[in-house]
Amino acid sequence: MSLEKGVELFNAGLYWEAHEAWEQAWTPDRHSPDRGFYKGLIQVAAGWLHYCRGNGRGAISKWRSGAAYLRPYLPRHRGLDLASLVVLVEAALADLEHARRAEWPQLTLPLIKTGPEL
Repeated sequence: MSLEKGVELFNAGLYWEAHEAWEQAWTPDRHSPDRGFYKGLIQVAAGWLHYCRGNGRGAISKWRSGAAYLRPYLPRHRGLDLASLVVLVEAALADLEHARRAEWPQLTLPLIKTGPEL
């Protein structure tokens, strides 16, 4: 699996599969300079999986840690627009943290923007 395959899966809403693809891409060199980058992507994907399953506490926890891991790589890293992803995660965090238990927020699922111009 590769970084690009993980992005494709994430953008399709397949968060568990994206998480697994990024784990496989990262596993051969867990101590590389991209360690936090992959950890951030994996945590963000896990957060969206928790959100989709109705687990607010899990989503908040994973989004917070994922965004923190990604911040050192902003605004772009390895062709990914991380700045816009972190903005989306922070907005989702704010919405979920302020929602009442009976009012589960209907969040727009994120896309990771890619491209050579990034």
